[in-house]
Amino acid sequence: MGKIHIKYLVLILLGVLFTTQAVVAQDTFFQFDDFEIEEISEESLTGSERLIYISDRWKFMSGDNMEWADPEFEDSDWNVISTNLTVADLSFVEWDGIGWFRKKLKVSHELAGKPLALVIDRHLGASEIYLNGEKIYELGRFSTNPDRVEPYSGNELPVIVFPDTTVQSLAVRFVNPNNIESTRIFGNNGFRFLLADWKSHQNQILSYISSWTGISMFYAGVLLTFALIHLLLFIFYPKEKRNLYFSLFAGGLLLITYFLYRLELASYTFATISFLKFALFFEIIVIVFAVRLMYSINENQKSAYANVVLFIGLLIATFFYFYPTDLIWLRELIILIFVAELLRTLYLMYRSRKEGAWIIGAGMIFFVIGLILSILINFQFLSGDVRIINMAGSGLLIFSMSIFLSRDFAVTRKRLQQKLTEVQELSERALEQERIGKEREIEKRLLEAENERKTAELEEARALQISMLPKKMPSVKGYDLAVYMDTATEVGGDYYDYSTEQDGSLVLALGDATGHGLKAGIMVAAAKSYFHTLVHEADLKTMLKRISSGLRNLNMHLMYMGFILAKCRGSKVEIAIAGMPPVLYYSKKSNSVEQILLKGLPLGGNVDFPYQSRSLDLEKGDVLLLMSDGLMELFNPKREILGIQKIEQVLLNSVDFSSADIIQQIKQLAETWSAGWDPEDDITLMVLKVPEQ
Repeated sequence: MGKIHIKYLVLILLGVLFTTQAVVAQDTFFQFDDFEIEEISEESLTGSERLIYISDRWKFMSGDNMEWADPEFEDSDWNVISTNLTVADLSFVEWDGIGWFRKKLKVSHELAGKPLALVIDRHLGASEIYLNGEKIYELGRFSTNPDRVEPYSGNELPVIVFPDTTVQSLAVRFVNPNNIESTRIFGNNGFRFLLADWKSHQNQILSYISSWTGISMFYAGVLLTFALIHLLLFIFYPKEKRNLYFSLFAGGLLLITYFLYRLELASYTFATISFLKFALFFEIIVIVFAVRLMYSINENQKSAYANVVLFIGLLIATFFYFYPTDLIWLRELIILIFVAELLRTLYLMYRSRKEGAWIIGAGMIFFVIGLILSILINFQFLSGDVRIINMAGSGLLIFSMSIFLSRDFAVTRKRLQQKLTEVQELSERALEQERIGKEREIEKRLLEAENERKTAELEEARALQISMLPKKMPSVKGYDLAVYMDTATEVGGDYYDYSTEQDGSLVLALGDATGHGLKAGIMVAAAKSYFHTLVHEADLKTMLKRISSGLRNLNMHLMYMGFILAKCRGSKVEIAIAGMPPVLYYSKKSNSVEQILLKGLPLGGNVDFPYQSRSLDLEKGDVLLLMSDGLMELFNPKREILGIQKIEQVLLNSVDFSSADIIQQIKQLAETWSAGWDPEDDITLMVLKVPEQ
């Protein structure tokens, strides 16, 4: 019956070994795509490293599109270049640092389903690897943002498994934001992949670990060092009980080594039995603490169950201390049960993808094999030295467990440091945001205060400007005169005025300063002053020149003023224009509207311009319309300009009305055209009509 249980547990061990390899193999997968189907087989494995050289000629497309990972994607129009992306390759394609490579592979039945190592011979950027449309690996940190890309720099041994012998699609999404620099230094920008026999590479790794740790683990001083270090770690941080169980495990191995050593030197039978009893006792104790340690590492294991197993193990060890030779079969069977429990816990760790579980798994394999070999030797199924086998297996296990705990402690500290750094950064960001918020609030309040100050100044300027305009137009015999102004801002740039002479003549003025606001108001004030000073002394053309000179002396850069002067005496009217829209003249006799346009620069420039004038003989029913450019340039909601033709038509339809009614008709046109929108420029209208009666 004992032999049946031993064989059964040996089969369990072999199954766990196979499962361990399968789980490790599942940690990484990869992907491929179309160019020409490349076949690889067992014969492709060459050299002592059993490498498979796959062609570096892949299909390539610059840019980024996740649909290109689809194995069914049509890529017949893609370029075929080397994955090395040399200078010669890039002379045939356009590449801005990111692109996709695709290749199709077909493996023989010997390699189908077998884990193969992806040997990264070269890699100058970051990449994502897709096998049959599914992402299986990321080398470096991939990002479409060049500032966030982290080039691959690891020494991992990725594993790829081709599920069957059908055509496999492999796609690589590759980015190299430093392609200019890599071209200059290396002459290439890409990557190169090879395949290799995974087991061969894995065996090399295990052989390296074994040769590095095997000899030193046989010395009691090494065991004592491990035990003391982890005991001190537990003392300084009692919550981490894994260090306590590991220290007890290492201490138990140290005692076994000591008692076996003393057993070889014992001269008396009594002493031999005592040392043997202690050795057998601590052999079970060591296994029990190994199980308890594995329970503490596997967070999914319930603590109550773990404590029960520990208590039962201690009772069994105590029992066999007093009866070391009577129930040897039962003792070996219990050891195998604990070994099976170790393997079960290890399997649960792999299934839950416990980080770093393979480290313990490597040592556990040797430890379990050593125990099984020891049992087989004890029952004379095999021949060999039990002590050497036990020391070798337990030494490798103790070393692997210490590495795992140290690594886990380092990772925990690193993550804690990262969290602290994140908290610090978040705190600094919060303080910075609070500072910025306060600064913006202060700026907002200052801006509001400044706006209030400017608004008050503009209101004062507006009041000043309005006070300078005539309250009403004069009543002159023989003329029907009306005026209208609508400012676009608080202080407009338009101006109108009049002056009557002793001989009964009437001089009308209409101006338009560039822009709006306070400067325009100052310009208007100066123009009014010059107008009333010169109107009695000079003709119209001379007035324009002298007003222009006076405005220029204000030194208001890029500020000018358009001006219209009209001198009316009886039926005679003389008109002079400087940079203003045409004066519309309606002739009753011809029943038509004429545009009187006299070219002239706006006032305030540096040029002594030869302004012109034109004289008209007005008859009864004739109408003159003077206006600023705000009416012609009025926009509707579709951003279409009003223009002068529609104004002419309204004037032509309104000639039988009074001057005030003609202005009212034009205002109606402006309101209808703008659909309620505020004008973007000042609008000023002045209508002079010769009554028919």
